[in-house]
Order: sequence, then structure tokens, then C-alpha cells
Amino acid sequence: MKCTIHPETDALAVCEICAKSYCTECLAPVNEHSFCRKCRMRPDFFEISGVGQGLCKPGTAFFLGLIPGVGAICNGEYIKALVHVLIFGFLISIQNSVHVGTFEPLFGMLAGAFYFYMPVEAYQTAKRKILEAHGLELPHPPVAPAAANLWAGIILTTMGIILFLNTIHRGLIEQVLRFWPVVLIGFGFYSLRSYFIRPEKGEEKI
Repeated sequence: MKCTIHPETDALAVCEICAKSYCTECLAPVNEHSFCRKCRMRPDFFEISGVGQGLCKPGTAFFLGLIPGVGAICNGEYIKALVHVLIFGFLISIQNSVHVGTFEPLFGMLAGAFYFYMPVEAYQTAKRKILEAHGLELPHPPVAPAAANLWAGIILTTMGIILFLNTIHRGLIEQVLRFWPVVLIGFGFYSLRSYFIRPEKGEEKI
């Protein structure tokens, strides 16, 4: 089978729209789909090719994301949806606990911030998936599934341990949170260290 435009060259694949054979130079593949460059430039390419169809639209993902976990479900990320629901429930549970003392407003703000984070994250994920489906290069590649599962496991395990220990020892969370300024000191020290200890220009990184 020869290329339609270059008869002297063997064809690599058949365009899924015009059904003609083309070589590597004439093809403009999108993910696993094969299209010729002429069809790829058609104004109605995305309508007739079916690329990106079935994906959750960013606006829909945003509004569904106002319901904890539903935005992630719309994007087909069921583990992330479970993690979002559990994190939001964890923050609400801690906030309503009588054993956090003066830190109740802090967890209230964290719960509110996370609530608004979920629809925004769902919107960005839906937008990224559509760009991927269209074969466009992403400025910031998504986190690998293995790494995402690792972080989900760490977060869920940590929340479970905190809730378990707080059940055994009432007021443990409040006692631990009394040391939260240490975290600020650590970040401040790291920032100062990064400023004063900078590699010289032209210095090779090992």
C-alpha cells in the first residue's frame, strides 16, 4: 500500500476520515488515531473525528465539583473522588470535634478552602483531558497514576492514624497543633537558606 500523495513511499496508516492511505510525512496523528494533515486542518475536525467526545466539559466539571467528589467522578477519577470526599469529611469532623479547642476556626478555614479547591481542580483536570485528547502538548504534564495512588495512600493513612489516636487520647490533635509554629519556622529557615546558599553562575550542577 502506497501513500496517496507520495506514490513512491509506503503508506503507514489510513486516515480515519477520508479513508486514504498516507505515509509518515503526510499523517497528523492524534493520540492513537490516524488522520492526514488535510483532514486534521478541517474546521469541523473535532466534530467529525469524535476526538474528545465523551469527556466531561470543564464548565460541567466545575459545577459538579461543588458537590464533594462529583467533579472528579465526572472526569473519571474515582480514587481522587474518594480521597476528596474523605479529606473534606475529615476536616469537617475535626472542626466539629470538641477536642480541638481554639483550633476550630483553623479547620473551618481549611474545610472552606478545600471545598472551593475541588471544583477548580475538577475544571483544570477536565481542561487538561480535552487538550490531551486533541493531541496538544501540555505545559505541565499530569502526575503519573502510580504517584497519585502513592499520595492518596499516604493521605488516607495519615488521616486514619490521626483520627484513631485522637479517639484513644482525647485532645491529642489540639496538643499536637500547639507546635504548628515549628512548621512556619521550618519553612522560613528553608527560604532563608535557599536565598543565602545559591549556586554561583556558571557552576555545574552535580
